[in-house]
Amino acid sequence: MPDDFPSHDTTSFLDEFRTAQISHLLVAAVTDFDIGGALTEGPMTYSELRFHLELADRPAIVLLTALRSIGLIDVDADGRVALTPYGREKMSPASSFSLRGYVGLGAGSADVRQMVDCLKHDRPAGGLSFVYHEGQDRSALDDPATSHLLTGAMADRARNVAPFLAAELDLANAAHLLDVGGGHGIYSYALLERFPNLRGTILDRQPALDVAFEYAEARGLGERVRLLHDDAHTAELEEVPDVVLMANLLHDYNERDAAALVEQFARRLPSGGRLMVLDSLLNPVPPGAPPVSDGPRAVAAYSALLFSICEGRCYRRDEVETWLHDAGLEVDAHVVSLPAHGSLVTGWKR
Repeated sequence: MPDDFPSHDTTSFLDEFRTAQISHLLVAAVTDFDIGGALTEGPMTYSELRFHLELADRPAIVLLTALRSIGLIDVDADGRVALTPYGREKMSPASSFSLRGYVGLGAGSADVRQMVDCLKHDRPAGGLSFVYHEGQDRSALDDPATSHLLTGAMADRARNVAPFLAAELDLANAAHLLDVGGGHGIYSYALLERFPNLRGTILDRQPALDVAFEYAEARGLGERVRLLHDDAHTAELEEVPDVVLMANLLHDYNERDAAALVEQFARRLPSGGRLMVLDSLLNPVPPGAPPVSDGPRAVAAYSALLFSICEGRCYRRDEVETWLHDAGLEVDAHVVSLPAHGSLVTGWKR
């Protein structure tokens, strides 16, 4: 490996960090929501099950996706959610080999109680939001200490992924990269270092941009980077970008706002421009099927973590591709795979 590449893949390390989220959801599924009991008599449609569990769409997707990713439930040929034989043996109250009582020992855990609260009320823990919306005065990331901590933490992950992103892309013919919600700027800086004719604009809140400034100066890129403090939903751009990057951004937002961000910046592209979404994506589901992916398990765990701390979750690849298509972009069939379950999906302005 070159000196600017990590020697070890970060994927397993982050999987170990996030895997506890599956445990929290499993305990919640057995104790507070009794999904095994709900499905013992037979499969239910997604809508029926969600109504029975008294869950909004986002928490239902997060919870059921986690259970499907570990093989306890599945979607049958009629599009209904059902226990698998494995799930029936371990989760049904009618099973002689049920583990409901054993799993229930975790119900008193503070982490489980917090997850249950998030599921029941469809809100991040503590009611905090890390995204900024038009009309509000501040977001949690407008606090310098909070922003510096979170932006630095996200930079740790980005340093392990950005070199691989830069190695996979060809931006030799691009002049201007817009990094929406770019925070620390690490992804942009890796691309600027590989492509010396490329200039970058990082759009974010001011405390995050203060961190981006430090990193740009340290890497000698200050003259090629513009730091734009603005609301991503309404920002005015002085220069049309050839490339728009949304790296680990959309998962912070609910579906409506994520789709709106894609549409907004797709409109800013010139003919031949591209919008790239980098995120950890769940497997797609067939058209008309319940919105319950079968994994990967590690991304289902990450989705649960995001669900508990922000307004979004991990989205499926077909959801992102639909947003790009609805925004008038042609979706590239080639999806770039990166460490930590990163997927880069690209839409082109033809």
